[in-house]
Amino acid sequence: MNPSTTESTSSGQAASPLCVPEWAVTESTGIAGWLSDLMVLTKARANVAVVATTFVGFALHADVLPNWLLLFHTLAGTALIAGSAAVANQAKEQEFDRKMVRTRNRPIAAGRLNPRTGMWLSGLLCGTGCLWLAAGVNVRAMVFAALAFLVYVSFYTPMKRLTPVCTLVGAVSGALPLLIGWAATGAKFGLWASVAFAVLFLWQMPHFLAIAWWRREDYLSAGYRVLSPHDHRGHRTAGWALASTLAVVAVSLVPAFANQVTTWYWPGALAVGVLFSILSIRFLVRRDGTAARSLFLASLYYLPAVYALMLLCRARS
Repeated sequence: MNPSTTESTSSGQAASPLCVPEWAVTESTGIAGWLSDLMVLTKARANVAVVATTFVGFALHADVLPNWLLLFHTLAGTALIAGSAAVANQAKEQEFDRKMVRTRNRPIAAGRLNPRTGMWLSGLLCGTGCLWLAAGVNVRAMVFAALAFLVYVSFYTPMKRLTPVCTLVGAVSGALPLLIGWAATGAKFGLWASVAFAVLFLWQMPHFLAIAWWRREDYLSAGYRVLSPHDHRGHRTAGWALASTLAVVAVSLVPAFANQVTTWYWPGALAVGVLFSILSIRFLVRRDGTAARSLFLASLYYLPAVYALMLLCRARS
């Protein structure tokens, strides 16, 4: 699912002998430290985006208020599985996380939590989430959620150390939560599910390539091969980012050409798309950290803007 996260300052403490995290038994840290580490372990802030895209997939196919309980079960189960994927990812990558400035203070990497305990926690969250979706929603939603977990943990996570193709694999996992929302409604697969999924899949390319170039030294020091080893000047990275950006903008306009939105949709989608494209072109021209960071930040605004337009301007049958 979503690989982004936030970290706090490093403490460098070791885990206690019985696989009990130091922060769970140290009075000076207390409940605040426990909750803080739990938020980092489950990448709670980053996984807000996972839950939000699941909501979009649901809201594009069903009315929210009459189906609020079904929506609640869908989002709760998805959040648990997204959190479990984050914990498993950190347990598997602890030694590599220690080598990166932005990840070295994660609870497992910093030694505050035993990796085995992390895997048990991941299994508990994943199992609970799958049961929740199967019982409270439907089996189809559970299958898509389990698939997202599998792709992220079993394929994307190890591939980051092998090949830049990991970005494509990670994008599949990142886009699947939208299909969880769609599956929960029981609606047939159609234009909205395909367009919204394609937008999310393609959007992840400029989003991730920008941060990968911006933080490339950090990734290289940890042994991650998320960028082409021969692309020293960034032409290939920025070129792919631009191509993906243009593809996202093009796909986002499909509902307008299919007459599935009100007249307000296409000028709004085109406007945010042009701004996103300009920053992607700027990244291609400059290929420096500043341009990459600007594109990354722009991506954070572009996706919710397009999805908001879809939800607000979707033609009612």
